[in-house]
Amino acid sequence: MVALRDSVFISHATPEDNAFTLWLGGRLTALGYHVFADILRLKGGDDWERILEDAIRQRAKRFLLVGTPGGIQKQGVRNEINLAVETAKKIGDGGFIVPLRLAAYPPPLQIAHTQYINFEKGWAQGLAELLPLLEEANVPRHAVPEETKAWQNLQLKDARSIDKGPEQLVSNWLDVISMPTSIAFFDFKSGISIGAAQKARADCPIPIAVHNRGLLAFAPLHQLQEYFGPNLPIEIIDTCDIDTFLSKGWRSQHLAPKDCRSKFTDIVRRALDAHFASKGLRSFEYASGRLAWWATARHATLDQHTFAWTSLRGRRQLVGRSEKRGFYWHYAVNCLVRSSPLRHVRVTGRVVFTSNGQDLIGDPRRLHRMRRTFCKGWRNDKWRDLLLAFWHWISDGAEFVDIALGEENAMRLSLPPRVFTAPFGISSPSDALQDDQDDDALTDYEDDQEDDEEEEVD
Repeated sequence: MVALRDSVFISHATPEDNAFTLWLGGRLTALGYHVFADILRLKGGDDWERILEDAIRQRAKRFLLVGTPGGIQKQGVRNEINLAVETAKKIGDGGFIVPLRLAAYPPPLQIAHTQYINFEKGWAQGLAELLPLLEEANVPRHAVPEETKAWQNLQLKDARSIDKGPEQLVSNWLDVISMPTSIAFFDFKSGISIGAAQKARADCPIPIAVHNRGLLAFAPLHQLQEYFGPNLPIEIIDTCDIDTFLSKGWRSQHLAPKDCRSKFTDIVRRALDAHFASKGLRSFEYASGRLAWWATARHATLDQHTFAWTSLRGRRQLVGRSEKRGFYWHYAVNCLVRSSPLRHVRVTGRVVFTSNGQDLIGDPRRLHRMRRTFCKGWRNDKWRDLLLAFWHWISDGAEFVDIALGEENAMRLSLPPRVFTAPFGISSPSDALQDDQDDDALTDYEDDQEDDEEEEVD
């Protein structure tokens, strides 16, 4: 009797790819497909090795391989690939194996030339490409309610309950509470060396933005002239109210609003970088050219740093040591100013790694890979507290921090970060008391894996 191939088999690494498999299996089952996956091992005593082998050999119409750099190396996944290759030959179906690429990975030789479906740009986008393929392969759709319920139970297993009453939500926005009222356009006087002016402008430690032959700045004329020196005399050509500059542009300088906002962002970025450098922090440059700032182990120490702003209280390490892996981790920040919907500095938390507390490990790709694996178990509570501890430490516990835009001109940021109030809350386990040194229990990373793109910072 010919076996009835009426199902979809999902091969994945456990536990690394469980979240994706749970997501995909639930959606396929809801659409009527019968899905086999290792994640459904709900009953003890079942011979799941035999069940899964039979599912590939006898039941599967399509074998979906969850492709990730670490998952593809797992022996269990390799065994299932071998079974799938053998089955594809036996039934004479060249499209039996369908790789789902979640991240770049070196494909096993048996499927090196098999066309994959790209899930890298989004799970929903990948699913939209997968469904027509299943339709074309005539995979039956007849999942029974019991199977749908099983997937639903798995998805709800770790769900959080809704709590009554308001909940405070700490954002990563630092409100701009004051700044200079106007910005000026400075130009070099005639007769100067253009090359020398361009070099001096590029190296300028004062926060400026390039415009035409000259520059835009909040700094006063005498401070800029002191830097450029007598051989590069400059003068104020025009000034603009900062509110007009950001909302309507600068008509006399032929600058549209978006151009003005871009130049404002550039000036503040330089000012923030200068502020962090003045505090003794070190920088790490991303592929985008933006800098993340972090403290060495000697500077921040391995001690926990306390933060206390009204109801926001706690403590966190900003630098930690992983004895198991033999490296240090350092909390880092990347900042970007935004002028709408309200003026604020948006802070993105990062982590960098050093061999000895001060020398960075590896290139950007390796650091990105380490961050994704080592910090995989860090929950929102930890990232929030790291943000609060960092700003409490860098500001000495003040309720604001001044970012110098020029002599006697500064942008004042409010501390702590903006807090929003939600009308309800979602219960979740807190990791506020988690030991920062306990991260060694997380999944290992592979030094020889490669990602095909660096993480983008928003």
